Amino acid sequence: MPLQFELSKTWQCALIGGLVPALFTLVDVLRSASNITFHGLFLGGAVAGYLVKRHGGTGSAAGVRAGLIGGIPALWSLKELLVAIPTIPNPLWFRVVGVGMALAVGVLLLLLPMVVGGLAGRFGGWLAERQGHPRVPATGS
Repeated sequence: MPLQFELSKTWQCALIGGLVPALFTLVDVLRSASNITFHGLFLGGAVAGYLVKRHGGTGSAAGVRAGLIGGIPALWSLKELLVAIPTIPNPLWFRVVGVGMALAVGVLLLLLPMVVGGLAGRFGGWLAERQGHPRVPATGS
């Protein structure tokens, strides 16, 4: 029996809006892990919000997901830090605090693109509404 896997319209639009910024982020991380810019993230979130709003979805939800997709490659920059922390000759409590701080930075590296993507998705949804696309999905009739 084959495994059935179907993405919702919100996730489909988020993938469309988030893959290009993810590629730009990946290139930035591979070039220099200390200088990451989220190029195209606002545009990708706006595209995702516009597309999903045309199908009656929520623009900010698609934008947040596009931001998540676009920001995931930034976590690769934490690899060197997490590998270096145990090798530094410090007390155990200092290493634990270092790992905790690195994880907090990782959370911030995901939250920032998600917030930007959410705002951009809301903007893209607003653009779709201005073009005459529905606010809510049509029901009945």
